[in-house]
Order: sequence, then structure tokens, then C-alpha cells
Amino acid sequence: MNTDTPTHAQLVVAEYLQVLERHAEQEVYPGSLRDLPYPKETIRQAFETAARALVAAGRMDDEMGDYLEVAYVSLADYLDDELARLMREYRSAGEALAAQAGAPRERVGTSAWELVSAQSRLAGEIARAVSDEADALRREFRAWRAAAVGGG
Repeated sequence: MNTDTPTHAQLVVAEYLQVLERHAEQEVYPGSLRDLPYPKETIRQAFETAARALVAAGRMDDEMGDYLEVAYVSLADYLDDELARLMREYRSAGEALAAQAGAPRERVGTSAWELVSAQSRLAGEIARAVSDEADALRREFRAWRAAAVGGG
């Protein structure tokens, strides 16, 4: 799909937004790259084209801009299958551990404790990488928006 034309770009963005909204309703986090309707780079290019076109046409108010920015930044939450699976397992184990009754000593040695202990460093590294990507995506989106407003 040609993401250089606003019409095609808006179709790509709309398909991505549908996936994103469905995943939000189902509380899928993080998502798998294979669930995206297009490769991440295609979606990124489409967002740039669509955002610039909306600003140039005077159709991007603050509410629309904030919504699209959050959606664009959410691309960082889509990981390869193995990393997404690991992060979901880690989150589930943490939730199970927090929900267990009893003293903390009683939780040590449970399968949830073992998983959290074994994967905490890796999960932290993945979370840091997701956060860094989200920050970069946020800066990109804001730069496109500012450039389009400024006529660039």
C-alpha cells in the first residue's frame, strides 16, 4: 500500500486503530507484531502522511491530535511474539503473586514467585526498550504536527 498518499495512509491508520481499539477492549498488552494489519514501518509512514494532511487541511484539533498521538505511541507496545508472550506471562505471574493471601514468606517458592524472580531483569530491559521507543514515537509525532502547522 502506498502510504505517501493521504487517502491510502488514512486507510492504513484506520485499520491499525481498529486493532488497537480491539486490543484495548480485550486488555491485550503487550500486543504481538503479527496482530498488526501492516508492518510497523508502514504504519509509521502512514501516520506521518495522515497527520501532516490533517493538520494542513485544518482538521486536526487538540482532541484529534491527542488521540492520534496516543495511538501512534502505542505502536511501541507491539513486540515480536516471544517478547510479547514473556511480558504477558510476567504480568500474569505478578498479578497472581499480588493476589495470593498470606505473608510474603508464604509466597516465596510458588511458581508465580519463581517466574517473577527469574524474569524480572529481562522484563525490565524489555519495558525500558518499549519506553524508549514510545518516547521516540511521541517526539516524531509532535515534530510532524509542529512542522505541518508551521508549513514545513
